[in-house]
Amino acid sequence: MLTYKNLYCSLVRSMSEAIDLYDEGKGILAREGLKKALLDAEDQVISHDIIPDEPISSSHPAED
Repeated sequence: MLTYKNLYCSLVRSMSEAIDLYDEGKGILAREGLKKALLDAEDQVISHDIIPDEPISSSHPAED
């Protein structure tokens, strides 16, 4: 099952690939790659059961 950690690692990998493309002067491809990665991640969050790696608390540290 997909976890938040796996999703995060996938996004980081996509960002790294986009940075490499940008460095090669392929800014448009970098932008499109990031856009696709974000849309894919959003789709995975909406359509799949993603389990947290650690329990997520609803309270914020600032409220404690």
